[in-house]
Amino acid sequence: MFIKPFKVKSNNQLKGTERKKLCEEILAAYPTLTDEETQLLIPKKEAISIMKIVTHNGLSGKVYCVAKTPMFFQIESLRLALLPTIYTLWHHPNLLRSFTTHTPVVSKLSSGADLMLPGVNIKEPVTLYSFGKLQKGTPVCVNTEENKAPVAVGLTALSSEDMYMSGGYGKCVEILHVINDTFCQLGKPPLRPNLGPPNADTDKKIEHVNEITEQVNDNNDESVVEAMNDLEVDNDRVSESESPCEETVEENKVGESGEAEDIITEEPEVVVDPVKEMDNLLEYCFFKACKKSIKVTDLPILTSNFFKNHLLAACPPDRNVDIKKSRYKKLSVFLAEMKAKGVINTSVTKGVESILSIKFDHPLLKQLVILEEPTPIQKPVVSNAAVVSECYKVTADVVPVLSKFGYEKGDVMKRAEIRKCFTEYVKAENLQDGKILKLNPRLAGIMKTKVNQETLTMEDGINKFIGRMTHMHEVMLAGNKLLHTGKLEPIDMRVTVRSGGKKVTLVNNLETFGINSKEFSKECQSIGASATITDEPGKKTPSVLVQGNQILYVYKLLTEKYQIKKTYIRGLEFAPKKPPSHKK
Repeated sequence: MFIKPFKVKSNNQLKGTERKKLCEEILAAYPTLTDEETQLLIPKKEAISIMKIVTHNGLSGKVYCVAKTPMFFQIESLRLALLPTIYTLWHHPNLLRSFTTHTPVVSKLSSGADLMLPGVNIKEPVTLYSFGKLQKGTPVCVNTEENKAPVAVGLTALSSEDMYMSGGYGKCVEILHVINDTFCQLGKPPLRPNLGPPNADTDKKIEHVNEITEQVNDNNDESVVEAMNDLEVDNDRVSESESPCEETVEENKVGESGEAEDIITEEPEVVVDPVKEMDNLLEYCFFKACKKSIKVTDLPILTSNFFKNHLLAACPPDRNVDIKKSRYKKLSVFLAEMKAKGVINTSVTKGVESILSIKFDHPLLKQLVILEEPTPIQKPVVSNAAVVSECYKVTADVVPVLSKFGYEKGDVMKRAEIRKCFTEYVKAENLQDGKILKLNPRLAGIMKTKVNQETLTMEDGINKFIGRMTHMHEVMLAGNKLLHTGKLEPIDMRVTVRSGGKKVTLVNNLETFGINSKEFSKECQSIGASATITDEPGKKTPSVLVQGNQILYVYKLLTEKYQIKKTYIRGLEFAPKKPPSHKK
């Protein structure tokens, strides 16, 4: 984001109250910091300035500098808390969750690339929790394998679960700020310190734990020897008084025979092996998914998709599948065993494993007994009503604003969605003053207002913004979506006279509302009149021709069965007029 130069809109020194507010924001965002550590980051004797900037791609942000060295930054459209720069993280490298990469990758990141999953250095074996428990868009930092001083700050491009399920491919971190970017050209940046390898602290803790364990084991050995000596002494004492004990036991057997019988008849407690239990659950879900969920047309399928969409879905509602708690530990190991048993056939291409085929007649699948009762699937009720709504296509004119909310050129949006995005953009840019909209250069260019015009009403601004998009209509009928650009032409009914003076009814533009002309002509034949499909000159779609003046029947059919609104039907005036009644 800061590889290319950014524009500085203002650069002001913070006042005392603003400095105090900044410290409070830092403590709220990073509660692991103490007041003393925050004061060292934002010292009272140093000049603290705030720079309001605009990035090369039009995003607004703030940068907080200490003695001209950037320490925190914030991008308004991302709606995140203050993010530390690499200089702040050199003092406190554990503020953000870190990903470790190889040193040669840093040059790629400095050139504008994002961190991909193949570039992440992870200790084998890779498990579901190797990437932590992060949500998509979580602030993280990137360090290298020989130095844990971070070199970049960014946001996770995927959740931790999706990183694991992607098979080691795809984007891991979207880089916002990296070493040697334009941030690092402000003032005189310090040199990157050498904080040691990222796992050095962990290794020391492991060594410390091992030392403690060895000491405990030594102590345990001594206590075991002492216990054995005591046991020998007790055995000697027991042998001396053996006969009285036997008499006592016999008395207990006679006097408390009922209790003795209960003790003898009690069943031994069954100890369940959790690993074996998880193995059985994993195999059950696998066989169930192969038997009930997967179809031949679904193959080949990525093993990650099979696990996520089929195997986990086959798990009973009161259980949870966790491969890590089974003896397999990894999905690939489990699938290799299933392949060895002849249930499936797999292949690996560029490090990505896929299931090519499943032997559905395998004895293990045939013998499977599904324990859960199948839940009845409720089919969604499909309405025959044609629902017409206005919508708008995103054009190149409005992309600079709507792209901030994830929309691209060609996407179709409803008016409410456009209004919401426009309002959020105006608030983020601080352009709204009550009902007045202040025009920045971008909005003025989109709306093509007059040269000296600086304000509009909010409603006029929204209407002008929407006016720069392509007007469309969306028709939903029986679950099918149809899109039409521009004005929606209604269904046209008219009566004409053919050769021999016979009247016929022509119905045109049915396809616009998703009505099949052939089916509609069969519906019209139910009244005893012949109906055919014909091409009319000047019409883009075929027309349905019904013998006689059937305007009223066609109108009733359209409004009652197909539930077309009256506003979208034209030609009712051609219906036969009722003859006047003659009063005697």
